[in-house]
Amino acid sequence: MGLGLGLGLSDPYLPFERGDANMDGVRDVSDPIFGLAYMFQGGVEPPCPDAVDANDDGELDLSDAVAMLQDTFLGNGPLPEPTGEPGQDPTEDDLSCDSDL
Repeated sequence: MGLGLGLGLSDPYLPFERGDANMDGVRDVSDPIFGLAYMFQGGVEPPCPDAVDANDDGELDLSDAVAMLQDTFLGNGPLPEPTGEPGQDPTEDDLSCDSDL
């Protein structure tokens, strides 16, 4: 049982920081690695797929890892909101954050 407080609730609007794929509170090289492992190696499902969608196009794909790496190592940012601190996703898509983890 996760943050659903035992009620089985899931809130797709939980705050997150875009690019913090593993939700450890730090955006670093482990985030694109986590996302790539999920997408291409059957790794652990991300607790917040919206955080993995670094370019905010509504899809989880290689371009998200590239965006995270460019932001981390080349300063090609910022990533689309929410960045800097956790917040709500200002764009509508089929990705969300699951509170029942």
